[in-house]
Formats: sequence, C-alpha cells, structure tokens
Amino acid sequence: MPPWNMQPELTLFARMRQGDEEAFVALYRRHKDAVYRFALLRTGSAAQAADVTQEAFLHLMTRPEQYDPARGSIAAWLCGVARNLARRETGTREDATDPEELTGDAIAAPELVENVGPAEKLLAHETAEQVRAALAAVAPHYRDVLILCELSDLSYAEAAHVCGIDIGTVRSRLSRARAQLADRLSRMGLLQGRGRVKEAS
Repeated sequence: MPPWNMQPELTLFARMRQGDEEAFVALYRRHKDAVYRFALLRTGSAAQAADVTQEAFLHLMTRPEQYDPARGSIAAWLCGVARNLARRETGTREDATDPEELTGDAIAAPELVENVGPAEKLLAHETAEQVRAALAAVAPHYRDVLILCELSDLSYAEAAHVCGIDIGTVRSRLSRARAQLADRLSRMGLLQGRGRVKEAS
C-alpha cells in the first residue's frame, strides 16, 4: 500500500461511481500527466500515448468495479491499465522466460542506484528526446519497471501488482533496466565517466 493517505481519492472515486462528473474530472486532472508520461515512455509515440491515456480513463469511468483499493492506489491501477493498452498498441509480449530472473536476485548496478535515477535527471533537461530513444531500446519488460518505479513513483509492491510479478522480480528487472539504460546512454554520450549523468548546460 502507498504511504500517503488514499482516503481523499477514494472519496472522489466513490462519488464518480455514483455519477458525479466533477469527481471524475478531479481524478483525471490528478493523474493524467503521470499516465501520459508512462504511456509516452512505454510506446515512444505521442499519438499512441494520447490514445492510451484516453482509453485508460475511459476504462476507469466505465469499469470502476475492476479497481480494488486493497491492492494499491488509483495511480497504480491506471498505470496497469495503460501498460496493458500500450502493450496492445505496440504489439509487445511479456518475456517471462529470462533464466536470470528465476532466482529473483538483482544484478548490482551500484553506480546507478541513486535517490533520483539517471533517466529522471536527464528527462528534466533538453536531452529528453534522446533519453526516450534510449528507453525505447530497453527490453519492454525491463522498461516497465523502470518507468513505474523511477518515473511514476510507484512502490515495488505496486509495480509488482501492475506487472503481475513478485517483488524480487521487480528488483531484478529494475537493476537490469538501469544497466541497459546506462549502457545506451553511455553509447549516446549522455553519461560522463562511469555511471555519472552528464550535466545539461
């Protein structure tokens, strides 16, 4: 469960289920940017991201009974819906046969384990387009946990629920995602030295 108080959102959600349009608009305004950002980074296409975002909120409005507050926040649920829609849009499938994941052990990438990940730092600067290209080159099942945990602020438990995997696999995939992203950023000249993000001027 997320550490913040979910009650205000659950109140809005209950009102939305009773037909309160303003409650739906409030939820939309709270989460549209995060859902769009996830979809954009997941699909690499602004048009597809806009479609995924619209469909995710349409899903919230028309199938609210599918959301279970006991399993996470509305943000996490929306990201899960957006993930499924994005996978449909891009035609990607989950690769659950990686033998290195079966143990649930993470491969260490200590130079990238920071409070703010390298992708988040770079997305704040003019190199955002290059970072999106680097993210697009990361394997989809690794990319998901990277976006969810580092860029969408979901907990490991919420990311595990969204992806249908256990927390150990989230840690493993996140470590590999960081390593893959660091490799691609390094090749693009966006990492300085070893694991250090180049400062944007």
